[in-house]
Amino acid sequence: MRPKRIASALLTACIPAAALAATQTPLPAEHHQGSVAFITGGIGKDEAKAFESAEKRFPLALEFVDHVGKRDEFLAGTDVKLTDAHGKTVLSATADGPFLLARVPAGRYTVAATHDSKTMTRHIVVGAKAGQPIVFEWKASA
Repeated sequence: MRPKRIASALLTACIPAAALAATQTPLPAEHHQGSVAFITGGIGKDEAKAFESAEKRFPLALEFVDHVGKRDEFLAGTDVKLTDAHGKTVLSATADGPFLLARVPAGRYTVAATHDSKTMTRHIVVGAKAGQPIVFEWKASA
């Protein structure tokens, strides 16, 4: 091993985990509606990575994407309405970016996501632990 690599390896090994965590992009503050806690955002590469890492800590993870030609673009400004099995609205929010992560009780829900006056509806089952993210995909009309 070259001396530079040894010094680099030793330096990396000596950096406390808390210092490394401090360099990561912080997530936005949690919001609350009734018993539901949620965060939205994910604009920019660093914040998107932070949200993708945080998904495993939330039972519900939603992503919003627009297909523009051959490209996929993350969306912001998607209106989200989450209703429980009894039709009661448990969350009504506008996503500040392509991700919305929520702590909701396990159960059956309906998610209605509206972007550019186009609404998509999904019936979902949320478990106690995080599952796969639910991706809403629109196709740009332009």
